[in-house]
Amino acid sequence: MTDKISILFNPSAGRGRAIGKKDRLEEALRKHGVVFDLVVTQSEEELRTLTREHAGTYRTIVGAGGDSTFHIMANEILRAGADVRLGMIGVGSSNDIAKEFGLDNLDRAGAVLRKGGARKIDVGCIVKDGAPLRYYLGQANIGLGAIVNQYVEALLSRRPSLGKRQTLAGMMGAIHAFRSGEIPFPLTVEAESGRVSGEYTIAVFCNIRYWASGKIIAPAAHPGDGNLDACLISDCSFGRLLSIASMSRRGKHVRAKEVEMLSSPSFEITSERSFKIQTDGDILGGYQQPDRFHKITLTVLPQVLNVIC
Repeated sequence: MTDKISILFNPSAGRGRAIGKKDRLEEALRKHGVVFDLVVTQSEEELRTLTREHAGTYRTIVGAGGDSTFHIMANEILRAGADVRLGMIGVGSSNDIAKEFGLDNLDRAGAVLRKGGARKIDVGCIVKDGAPLRYYLGQANIGLGAIVNQYVEALLSRRPSLGKRQTLAGMMGAIHAFRSGEIPFPLTVEAESGRVSGEYTIAVFCNIRYWASGKIIAPAAHPGDGNLDACLISDCSFGRLLSIASMSRRGKHVRAKEVEMLSSPSFEITSERSFKIQTDGDILGGYQQPDRFHKITLTVLPQVLNVIC
């Protein structure tokens, strides 16, 4: 295996704006003396294929993209059981995962890759009927997060120009969710400490602190503590949700009466209404015909992925 680093650059990250950062990224890597091969991937399928292939020839594979890019690569590495280190360079829209590991800045990422330090981290796993469906680095969303993601993907497929105004698109999606009656939704969550039930607007199950472009949704989360951290936001008005979202920029939302925080190695989630799951920017089943569930288990897999950070 070569000590050269493989960089898989996803030009579609950030709604296609990532490609404009390619030259600056290469300059930062050379500045720090990183020896690398860089491939601009042409599709999600090619990203998957190259991740599997390069896992057999490189000691370190680095994704340059957004949360979805790292999500795809981590899943391919874990499914293959590959003994390879994963690096991340955030050039996407949210960069929540890269931010958690201090890799959302090109110059800093170059310095970290040159140093080459790595550590084992936990990974979340979505389990259905005892079988793993998907691994995730960041968070799994039920409720508003999944509904907004589906709405925005559909909207941008019709109006790509809104890709440069994602805050507006997300706001439109949230308004749609409230008006459609899809939220709040009934949910029962069973954790190590016990069971909670209620009508919820948002349920986020986190492996990292950050969510929705830098909001500190789970201030106590750590991708190495053997737990997932859940943030449950109960039924509230749209205006109140905006206030809670504003508080979450600094993690202050945990004091709100509508917010309940839980920590557990696993969560069993059930509902009388079917629900969608969005994880690390990806809706299970795709945004056009998402998979729906009545019961799911989210669990942590301790120390299973080697990450450059």
